[in-house]
Amino acid sequence: MKINQILTFSREVIIVVIGVLIAVSIGNYKEKIDNEVYLKKTLLAIENEINLSQAEIDTVLARHLKLYEKLENEFGEHEQTIGEFVSTSGGFQVASVKNVSLRFFVTNKAELLEFGLISQLLDIELATDLLSKKIERFTNFAYDNVNAGDNDTLLKFAYLLADVIDGEQTLLESYSDFLKENKVYLNGKTR
Repeated sequence: MKINQILTFSREVIIVVIGVLIAVSIGNYKEKIDNEVYLKKTLLAIENEINLSQAEIDTVLARHLKLYEKLENEFGEHEQTIGEFVSTSGGFQVASVKNVSLRFFVTNKAELLEFGLISQLLDIELATDLLSKKIERFTNFAYDNVNAGDNDTLLKFAYLLADVIDGEQTLLESYSDFLKENKVYLNGKTR
């Protein structure tokens, strides 16, 4: 009699354990599918933001290169203030760079990606922050010296503009590297 009770109890425990294992497996499978969907949507959003930012920076970079070239060609020829020079050269523009998806993703579900990809996303964010600081330094200098036109001030203006151009080119390279190196992820396949 006692052996029958032990066998019955053991069967019931085994049935419960098997049921729990099945439930956990189903839950894990569902979580895996949800993570893959989340990953695809987020990477698509990141790719779209990069493409939009890339186009914006390309346009602004072309303007800044023309401004720098004109400054280089006309340095010291005309007596102009920085304000006059910038206004007759087409002005200065700041690109609208988006990193919303990138920040959200890295802070919420970073464990879904390989370290290399996360590192690239963080490098892009760092390059964006660096560009913002370069632009801020450049614009502060330009506004503080808008009525100055001496050679030293124009030379500093040119150096700061070159620094902004370098920041824009660096960010564009980071974008391009990210898109090239992560085609597998961006196309929704696993490595």
